Amino acid sequence: MITSFIPVFQERLDKLKNTLKNELERAKSERRKDVMKTLVKDAKKLQKTIKEVKKENIVKCPHCGGEL
Repeated sequence: MITSFIPVFQERLDKLKNTLKNELERAKSERRKDVMKTLVKDAKKLQKTIKEVKKENIVKCPHCGGEL
């Protein structure tokens, strides 16, 4: 996987979290549930992708397999 896109994904995730936070600050009757569901779904997907890429790029010790 191309790791140069990680900062782009991280920035998008931060924007999604801020948008979700702003949506949660509204009164409960004014919240848009469909928008909130899509925001959470997209954020989880991006977060999973970022974790997978970071897990692949960890440098491991050849002897014990621990992180360096």
